[in-house]
Amino acid sequence: MSLTSSSSLSPPYGAHPTIVTNVQFSGDAESSACSLYLHYSLPPLLFVDPYELDMRQQEYTVVGLKGKGARELEKPVHALPDEDGIEVILKTNSVMEQVHLPIHVRYGKPTFNTSYVVQPLDAPTVVLACSSSEAGFPACTRSSRLIPKFLLDSLPSLPSSSCLVSTPDQHPLEISIPLGNTADLPTVELGTALVILACFAWVAWEGWRVSVRLGRREKAKKL
Repeated sequence: MSLTSSSSLSPPYGAHPTIVTNVQFSGDAESSACSLYLHYSLPPLLFVDPYELDMRQQEYTVVGLKGKGARELEKPVHALPDEDGIEVILKTNSVMEQVHLPIHVRYGKPTFNTSYVVQPLDAPTVVLACSSSEAGFPACTRSSRLIPKFLLDSLPSLPSSSCLVSTPDQHPLEISIPLGNTADLPTVELGTALVILACFAWVAWEGWRVSVRLGRREKAKKL
């Protein structure tokens, strides 16, 4: 029996992609005794929204979320403390063939010479864990070399449980992320100032028109 997995980004660009992981298991795993665990390690430019993941409880449960970046959802990457990445662990409610993790992109630090950056990230580590050693594969403790520590700490009732590990894909995933270009800053600042002045002039003009109209009404009443 074996466990294999392959992951991709859908789409591989933009601000709100999804990590799609296809899982293939050759063997017999009772859904009541076994669950899939997926461990994701995201770089600082990427994060997950815990509230969004809570809405996917029919598919999986978040059993681990680690890193300061998991709490600072709105900050740009260069404003994070130590620019920490995050770790996410999902536990599926059954032995699923496909798992979707929606992720989001932070605002990157503006640069002068490019308008985008290609960010690599590792595919998730997938573990099939069964609460009984009768599943026919090694105990989780014997597989611990292949399992990230944060994931190992989340597995049920060690050492009596059994684990089958699918290592991540050889090649990392890549996402193309747009960046601000500092060369555009003078144009943006000038355009912003002109828009603000135009809005102020419009408000002043409308205020003057209203005051003139009210003044005419007052004169008409006196007549």
